[in-house]
Parts: sequence; C-alpha cells; structure tokens
Amino acid sequence: MNRFDELIEQALDIHPHDGPGAALLLREADAERDGATTEQLEGWLRAAEHVLLGHLDDASGLEALLQDAEPALARRAQAAIALARGQAAELGALEPADRVRAHYNAALGVSRRRDFDGMRRLMAAAQQQVQADDSGSARAWAAVANNIAADLRFYHQRGDAPHAALMIEAAQLARQAWAAAGGWLEQERADWQLAMCAAAAGEGALALQAAHSGLAACERHGADDYEFCFAQQALAQAALSAADLPLAQQAREAMAQRLAAVPESNRGYAQRCLEEIDAALQQRRA
Repeated sequence: MNRFDELIEQALDIHPHDGPGAALLLREADAERDGATTEQLEGWLRAAEHVLLGHLDDASGLEALLQDAEPALARRAQAAIALARGQAAELGALEPADRVRAHYNAALGVSRRRDFDGMRRLMAAAQQQVQADDSGSARAWAAVANNIAADLRFYHQRGDAPHAALMIEAAQLARQAWAAAGGWLEQERADWQLAMCAAAAGEGALALQAAHSGLAACERHGADDYEFCFAQQALAQAALSAADLPLAQQAREAMAQRLAAVPESNRGYAQRCLEEIDAALQQRRA
C-alpha cells in the first residue's frame, strides 16, 4: 500500500468521529495522486464525496478537490453536490446504480442541517431512480436506505423525536427494498438494522418484532455463529428497549455462547457489542 492509499484508509478509519481530520487527510492525498491508477482515484473521490459532502456538508470543499479530477470520475460527486444544494443534477451519464448512489451523500449532508424533510425528498428521488430491469439499481437503493438508517442511528441522541422518526423510516424502507432485491442474508441484516434503530428510538415493540424476524431467518437458513451473534445482539437491545430484562439476559447469554464458537481473530467487534449489552444490563439493574 502506497502513501496515497494509506491516507485514504486513515481518513475512512477516523471519519465518523473526526470529519475535519479525515478531510485534511484526503486533501493531503490530493498531493500524492500523481501516478495513481483510475481505481485508486475513484476510491479517493468516493471517500472525499462521503467525508466532505456526507459528513461535513461542505459542497464547496468537495468542488475544490474535483477541479482537476477526470470528468468521468467526478460525475457522481458533481451530481451529489447539485442534489445537496437542491439543484437539478446531471444523472443521465451515470450508470443506473450510481444515479441512485448520488443521492446518498447528498441526503447525509442535508441531515447535518437537520433538514429531515429534505432528506425524505432525496430518499424518494433515489428510489425513483431504480429501474425495473436493473437489479444493480435496486440493490443500490436498498444499500442507500440501510446506510442512511445506520448513519442516523450512529448520531442519534435520546429524545430527538424527529431524528428518530426518520431513522426508523429509513430502516423500514431498507427492509422493504432488500425484500425485493436481496436474499435471506440481506433481509436478515435489514431486520437487524431495523431492530437496532427501533431500540435506539425507544420503540420496543417494533424492535422486538424485527429482532425476532432476523433470529428466525438465521435459524431457518442455518446461519453461522458470527451471524447468530448479531441476531442475538439485536434481540438483547430490543428487549432492553422494551424493558424485558429477562429476555435481554437470555439473548445476552445466547450471544455469548455463539461468540465462544467464533474464531478468536474474528471476535473483536462482536465482543465489544456484547460488552455494551453487559453495561446496559448493569445500568438497568443499578
């Protein structure tokens, strides 16, 4: 991995918690792009679109990085900038899936302004770009809806009702989209997302419904232990949201049993999720 790729990787690692720091790294990468392949440049532009527009709502900063970019590589980012500004976007030259994806970082940028109605309009516009004869665009829409829900959940603050309403709405749209465009695994993971979003919003009944649906899918299709870990995580978090501590403890124990069967090298993230459940259970019992 060369310096150009290292800077992009570092930016993506820190961007959820340090958007300005990630933007600085991507600007530093701009000075290192001589000799970069088309694939590397595309990765840099996608990262810049996500960090500068999606996380920082800095359309002007993204435009500055695009000035010397190959026009064909910059088209999606330019379309996203226009969409974030409420302007007409040039989508016709993009592949069907990228016409959908252009709305993603535009919607995230709008979220930083708390313009939730604007986000809904962009999500509806993205869905309208799905073509019946193009499975890639359908899968792109499902991923966009899921990733918007995930972003809203990451930044959700308890008691923020407008934020929570859109978070659940996006997760429900993702579940519907994956039911049409994906297999059982994508649908199960969409159940997980919906359960986690509903739990974060304090909607215990909805969270439990989604979590049970995901767990049933894992059982029906013989999911591996790692997948079961997260199905049980969703059930534990949903039960906590519904104030059902016995069920939360039961799901926690089932998750721990599954985790013990996962190779140690793959346990890190799931182990942290289990520790979060333990902390929440301890807090509820205090």
